[in-house]
Amino acid sequence: MEDPAKDIVNVAYELTATDSPDVQKAAVERYMTPDVGFKHPVCSVNPGPNSRESVLGVYQWYRVLSPHIDIGIESVVWDPKQGVLYVEGVQWFKLFFLPIKPAPARLIIRLTLRKKGGLYYISQQEDFYHPDDFAALLLPMSAPFVRFGLTVAGVTSNLLARTANIFGYWRPTGEPQDPQAIPSYAPSEAGLYDKED
Repeated sequence: MEDPAKDIVNVAYELTATDSPDVQKAAVERYMTPDVGFKHPVCSVNPGPNSRESVLGVYQWYRVLSPHIDIGIESVVWDPKQGVLYVEGVQWFKLFFLPIKPAPARLIIRLTLRKKGGLYYISQQEDFYHPDDFAALLLPMSAPFVRFGLTVAGVTSNLLARTANIFGYWRPTGEPQDPQAIPSYAPSEAGLYDKED
């Protein structure tokens, strides 16, 4: 890629949504390093000699599972200093054997890029999903149950935090403090940690 922030939209389409396996294979070979690494919630490929072939296999299996995929890129953030590109996207993926419509699933993709000969190549890809978005991706009808479970976990966290506060753990003093005046390494007097005997 010459301009990662601009080129990534086309690259993402060629890797995931093209109707041609030849275009997909050419994109993997053109945009990824031979030792590329890949991390996803359900699989990973460790970086190493010729790992690009294994990443291609993952992308090909992805298309076997869902013969038609749509993807939309919502946001791109390029940090040339770190060589990292963040992509927020929405994809519509449906397992071929399910008689349902695909549901949108939001994900964040973190790409580590390596510059060689004036061009940028993907040397690591990491895909991140919220649990409910991942549920919508695999089995859309399960997403409401996952959302409900997450809500229950949020309510439970609050109840347990209030209980811990009652017993003096991690309880705010109620005195407003300037966050700039407190070093981040300051010992905590909130209860539980950093107390001397």
